Amino acid sequence: MSTISSLVSTATSTSTSTTSSSSSSSTISTTDFMELLVEQLQNQDPLDPTDTTEFTNQIMSYASYGQQVETNDSLSSLADSIGAIQDTLTELATALGVAA
Repeated sequence: MSTISSLVSTATSTSTSTTSSSSSSSTISTTDFMELLVEQLQNQDPLDPTDTTEFTNQIMSYASYGQQVETNDSLSSLADSIGAIQDTLTELATALGVAA
């Protein structure tokens, strides 16, 4: 039983370190995206403002982008967890002498 506990502990710490390193690989954050949108509004020509349809599309893009980032982070975390479980099961099978 202590072998199983140590294998689970090792897999958990491996998964945690992998998750933290993969989340920092985003190239633009939602804050950066919003700052760009605000900057565009502040610097637009008052005599020829942005079309309301175009502005609405940009706002929707912002919302969609945020959801995509969250989904990507969730899927990444899930993949890391599945990998850790697979590694744990492989190590457990090896420790028990069962062919993987």
